[in-house]
Amino acid sequence: MPDMTRPRFNVQVVMPTFVITGQIEPVGPWLDFLNGRDKYEIVVQAARVFPIGSAAASVPEHSQVCLIRSNICLIVLLDSAAQQSVHMLKRALMAISHIGPIVCRGEYHMGVDAQLSTYFDDLVGSFFPLTNVDLFPAVAMPASLPRKADMIIANRAHVQVCYLP
Repeated sequence: MPDMTRPRFNVQVVMPTFVITGQIEPVGPWLDFLNGRDKYEIVVQAARVFPIGSAAASVPEHSQVCLIRSNICLIVLLDSAAQQSVHMLKRALMAISHIGPIVCRGEYHMGVDAQLSTYFDDLVGSFFPLTNVDLFPAVAMPASLPRKADMIIANRAHVQVCYLP
């Protein structure tokens, strides 16, 4: 019988008050998986939950934690294989965004005639990709968040400010 397991990808999930490290098994392409109307929770496997603003020396690993999808600010995709199922438009526009507790400088992917001023109104779902991202925590982070990421997936509900550099 063939192996029916889905691939797991290493991620860091930033929420308003937590950073979670672990693995997610998306069902299908990432944006379809995250923007699916039938999803309320996202499961993170082999997870460590770090409260923001806390200097926890040792955080136990949980085999599985459930995150409320709407509370996810952004997901850092740490595996290049995870990024391959994220479909993006070709035109990239560099912008700075304050997403939850993180300031991100990265490329927004949009249509030829699109503008940053209408980008969020035109999104089909809540989650969208940013590429070539520099990450700057606005508060002290408990887990080692990378300073640079090839790709993140952000939740527009947590974008507080967005502007051109």
